[in-house]
Amino acid sequence: MTTDGSVKRATSRRGFLKAGGGIAAAAAAGAALPLFAASPASAAVPDSPRFKLDGAGGNPIWKKSLHANWVMQSFGYDSVHQHVYFLQTKTDSKNGDLWVTKTDTAGNQLGSMALHGFGHGVSIAVEPYGGQVHLWTEWKTSASGFGTRIGRFPFVNGAVLEQDDPSVQDRTPSIGDTMINPQPVIDPSTDRLLVRYNVGTDQRRIVAFTLDDARAGRLTSANRLVERALPARGDWGKANPFQGFAAYGRYAYLLEGPVGNPSYITTVDLNDVGNSTVVDRFATTAGQSLPGREPQGMSIWQSPGGPRLAFGFHSNTSGARHASVFYKSEFV
Repeated sequence: MTTDGSVKRATSRRGFLKAGGGIAAAAAAGAALPLFAASPASAAVPDSPRFKLDGAGGNPIWKKSLHANWVMQSFGYDSVHQHVYFLQTKTDSKNGDLWVTKTDTAGNQLGSMALHGFGHGVSIAVEPYGGQVHLWTEWKTSASGFGTRIGRFPFVNGAVLEQDDPSVQDRTPSIGDTMINPQPVIDPSTDRLLVRYNVGTDQRRIVAFTLDDARAGRLTSANRLVERALPARGDWGKANPFQGFAAYGRYAYLLEGPVGNPSYITTVDLNDVGNSTVVDRFATTAGQSLPGREPQGMSIWQSPGGPRLAFGFHSNTSGARHASVFYKSEFV
């Protein structure tokens, strides 16, 4: 999808403010948007505000180095302690080895942890619970380098965690579908676990559970809150790789795009189980000055100033790899 000629543009010294038309502009220009497929849902998700994708925001992390100089893939916020956990992979690696880097909310390193044979690091969920911080990630890598299960484990600074370590709890949903490349996030506003997964070529779905059920391993069809299809990727997906997602209340947000500009944030309604278009899609030029800019990861940040939809970018300056994070803070 492209934006039309009426797109508003604004810039700052870091290229933060966005360029994009939303769904109405695309419809006016005759641009086709992906459709949703029908999907069963065991319950509706309560209504909530929706982030305004062309609204105000900020840039709390700018070109920060992460542990071992590996490539940022995703990140998640610990909103209780105001920390960030980044997942990183080595360029062209398929053995599933990852680094976790813990930082403050400005991106300053506070610790790290090695994960062996876990996957590509597409998504991470951060759960402060019982006096520890637990991480949820893809787990048990396949030959492609992506995880085949979801594991939950405590963050331990300086630790090296093998995929067969008994501290890793298998928290892969069992809902009848073939679950390919499952990717977890937590919505801290509702205490829900959401998992995006594939069931076949160009068939992506999302399922949600209460965090209490997920934590206890009750990840079955009987316990799911909602399950639905996500937009078909098709030619759009070939041109705009999936790079992460987040959820806040009724809505899920997808980050998509290749290296370079533009990148896109797409909003989907978790209650819409019929055939309809996406709620909103926005082209962002956040961080457009970053060399080798590539969108990587989304997370909800419950900041002292209010909820924020955060999204990140990897960049590369002469082999020095950096992480930058931006956010949206207004609601429609």
